[in-house]
Amino acid sequence: MQLSLKILGCNVFDVLTFQRDMITEHFVIKEITLSHCARGPERCNVCKKLASERKICLLRIYPESQGRAMRVIEYTINDKKDLYEFDVEEIFKEEAEAKKYSEENNIPMELGSQEMIVSEKEEDSEKSVKKSSKIQNIFVDWRVGRLIMFFLITASVTYGLEGTWQEILYAGAIGTFLSFSGFFLDYLLDFTDDKKSGKLSNPIAKGTLHHITAVVLIVSTLFASIILTIFTNDWILIPIGVVMVVIIFQGVGFLNTPILRAISLGVLQGVYVLIGALCTDNLNLAAGLMVLFVFFAMTGGRAAGDTRDLSHDMKVDTMTLPKKYGPRGGAIFMLINQFLAYGVGIGTYFIGVFKMGFLICMIITAVIGAVMSIIFVIKPTPKVANIVNMLSLGILGMLFIIGLITGRPTPIV
Repeated sequence: MQLSLKILGCNVFDVLTFQRDMITEHFVIKEITLSHCARGPERCNVCKKLASERKICLLRIYPESQGRAMRVIEYTINDKKDLYEFDVEEIFKEEAEAKKYSEENNIPMELGSQEMIVSEKEEDSEKSVKKSSKIQNIFVDWRVGRLIMFFLITASVTYGLEGTWQEILYAGAIGTFLSFSGFFLDYLLDFTDDKKSGKLSNPIAKGTLHHITAVVLIVSTLFASIILTIFTNDWILIPIGVVMVVIIFQGVGFLNTPILRAISLGVLQGVYVLIGALCTDNLNLAAGLMVLFVFFAMTGGRAAGDTRDLSHDMKVDTMTLPKKYGPRGGAIFMLINQFLAYGVGIGTYFIGVFKMGFLICMIITAVIGAVMSIIFVIKPTPKVANIVNMLSLGILGMLFIIGLITGRPTPIV
């Protein structure tokens, strides 16, 4: 295996080779017909037009099903000849270019290919596509799950620090509006790279959201979060400004180093804890430690997100942790930051602000998080990274929220 990952600098193919060997994805250059969708030329007019011309392509072949309708190709992996799902990673203009790429990167070139379309009943395919599209638009493109999480985190911090119901609702609303504005500003600034890399969870990049509409959404939700500070605390304008500045700096490339990208994510997430504390005018030591807890947790969590998106990031100039230090290097970075986060989180209890429920949730978070981080170090693959990322946002995030709720020292009035 070609592997020369160094602490400082590595070429693109080194990382690609490492990723391929780690996750047992296979790359091959074959001549195939392109396709518009999984239904194929028999049921799609666009696919039918594309089927008349063959192209030489770099294919990423998956030994395991990706859980979605995909084309398949006959290929031999580990002496097992079968039909495997695949993605087209690159299209070559001519055979000479493909041959040169094959020789330079040690990727097999097989110009004879047998391919077929995933066999589905047409009505089942239509339902699958519609269902997948609807779910993606709601929960991925519009970040509904994360918006809910930001509402809960910001509101629960205010609750845990003995805020009133009014302060809690204001905190949750500010967190929701601000995160929505931030997400879509990030979409707007990154849509060119996302389109180039094929990372089409960005609705602007895939053309389902117009730029002007995005700007209107950004301005209106940002304005709403600012207006709400009138009813809470003027100092909240500072963290709101920090969020906007960091996202803009990320978008224009000022933070395009692996460590700065990770730190910026930690800062962005920690700001919401700060907003929750400011909403109840209770910016004490416990609030500061919770900001640090979220900062370290999310700074380390950047490695999981970057490893999950490695195949997309390889196509753009964005410098991520796994691209520079390798997937395992990124995983170790995450492990260190997670241990720092759990130490701060558990230590927060001992300053005497929260009740026992907070400590119990922090200990459970530390145990689950440590196990996940160690598994990620042992097997730093995109698949594992995706699982770690989802569990961190889901289970560990909810444990933090539950800890704040059960740890409130006095009943709410």
